[in-house]
Amino acid sequence: MTNSNHIAAEQTYNVSEWGAGYFSINEGGQVVAHPKGKRQGQNIVLSELVAELKEQGVKLPVLVRFTDILQDRIKNLVEAFAHAKKQRNYSGKYTAVYPIKVNQQHSVIDKLLNADQKVGLEAGSKAELLAILGTANRNIRIICNGYKDQEFLRLAQIAAAMGHKVCVVIEKLSELSMFLDNVYQIDGPQVELGIRIKLHSAAKGQWQNTGGEKGKFGFNASQLLTAIELLKQADAIHLLTLVHFHIGSQVANIRDIHNAMLECARHYAELRQLGIMINTVDVGGGLGVDYEGSHSRSACSINYSVEEYAKNVVFALADACQQLDLPEPDIISESGRAMTAHHALLITNVIECESAPGGNEFTDQQVSAIDNTYFQALWQDSVGLTSRNALEAYHDAMHYFSDAHQAYKSGQLSLLAWAQVEQLYFSLLRQIKSVLVPSMRAHRDILDELNEKLADKLFCNFSLFQSLPDAWGIDQLFPVLPVDQLNKTLDHRAIINDITCDSDGQIKQYVDGVGIENSLPIPKFDPEQPYDIAIFMLGAYQEILGDLHNLFGDTDSVHVELSDQSHVISQKIQGESAEDVLKTVHFSKHQLLANCQKQLHQQQSLATNEINAMLNELAAGVDGYTYFEYE
Repeated sequence: MTNSNHIAAEQTYNVSEWGAGYFSINEGGQVVAHPKGKRQGQNIVLSELVAELKEQGVKLPVLVRFTDILQDRIKNLVEAFAHAKKQRNYSGKYTAVYPIKVNQQHSVIDKLLNADQKVGLEAGSKAELLAILGTANRNIRIICNGYKDQEFLRLAQIAAAMGHKVCVVIEKLSELSMFLDNVYQIDGPQVELGIRIKLHSAAKGQWQNTGGEKGKFGFNASQLLTAIELLKQADAIHLLTLVHFHIGSQVANIRDIHNAMLECARHYAELRQLGIMINTVDVGGGLGVDYEGSHSRSACSINYSVEEYAKNVVFALADACQQLDLPEPDIISESGRAMTAHHALLITNVIECESAPGGNEFTDQQVSAIDNTYFQALWQDSVGLTSRNALEAYHDAMHYFSDAHQAYKSGQLSLLAWAQVEQLYFSLLRQIKSVLVPSMRAHRDILDELNEKLADKLFCNFSLFQSLPDAWGIDQLFPVLPVDQLNKTLDHRAIINDITCDSDGQIKQYVDGVGIENSLPIPKFDPEQPYDIAIFMLGAYQEILGDLHNLFGDTDSVHVELSDQSHVISQKIQGESAEDVLKTVHFSKHQLLANCQKQLHQQQSLATNEINAMLNELAAGVDGYTYFEYE
């Protein structure tokens, strides 16, 4: 083993790019977390953290939250806007507002509120607003988005009475009428009003229909003028202080942000010139993160930095205000994904590694003893194989294998003969792969196919649908790699499978250098010396969107914080038991066990002590973790 292997691994997994300074691979081939950034010095070795967690009774799979990363992300965001404002002598204030829909975990909200920088919160429902009010330990900026009924509007007014600076963003005319006819008539502190504008500028990507003409929310130009007239008629125009837009989550191309800001700045200027005292522009979400580390316009990447994003927001507003001699508005961004994505990762154990067939080569003696036309044709392809004839050999192998398959289906080949053909076919594919030249364009597509066909299957102790649902739902890419043994050569490839009984329960895209592949480079997996697998950047949306497919519940979770000399593991939350998830689908533990007991007693062949032992096992199963457990 050479020290250079860990460098090759870091390049293969592109850790330095998507990791944003929070993760790296050390000389020992171990993945290391740097919760306050690599420059701060303190780090945590993930494999050592897993051992520590196991000693404390925490089971795999486990969701690990690095709360220092949360606070560092906010710090970077606020500093980026401060720098952009300084460049333009911009007088408006900047506030980072966290939309709690991104991750509503109490601990996440609490850590964000206790960051050194003052963070506001956004609610998109009554329950979210109640969560905010129950967590806030000081007066904060609260933005209320989404569709609202009278109760939601009244809760916002109560929040204002509690001392919070509340802005209700009006999404549609009926909502405005409801506010003016009901909540506005109630005495007491009033909320501020914002108005969401439906921009014609739209971003490309997974959420491109959030903005533009197809957007679900917001006012077009004529509706905006109608809303202003209604506010004037009700003598409530003074409440309108904020204009808001949202062009979509995870905007990959900075040009889309630039165009949206030009349109937004124009709306701000027009409203000010109409005499509307708008003092705040809420640019919504859109600030993306680079899941693949390619710095590109692909859906799972971004071609800009946080600093460049801040400049595009600030400069567009500064230019519009300077041109028309208007006051520079305060700025709000709702950059939830950028705040939270990096801070959480899942660590899971490998249950089994299944290799593709064809790992054992045939001897000449074995070949001569096999009376099988298709087998012999494949064997001839393997003789004299070179990079020059590799493509021809590959296409011939595909042809002979397909013919053999048809022969087996029609009863012309026995099971033994078909198994022999299958083994030789995959053995030949391995030989072909070994002589392909990656730098040759004609070989690349075949090499990609072979990497996928010959990949090991790693069955890991997690549910894709529970822990990274976006990988299934929208083909979201998440970085994946072993937590250690990366000082070994990455001479195998694998596909990560979960333990659900669904064929969709596998990760289908992997970071490989600066590209995306269908299989993951790994060091050879040895069940006697296994390594665990980490899945990164799960802090945004994944926890709250996770579902109960096959009744796999929440995993164990922990918070890890840096201390003066080391780190502290806190808030160890036990994952859901079978009883917990069964309750969700309205099963009663008592009735379930009573029914099992009844069925066991009906079996006359079972002794009483056997029945009691089985009932104890059933009860333990109901109380147990939904994932695989090991002694």
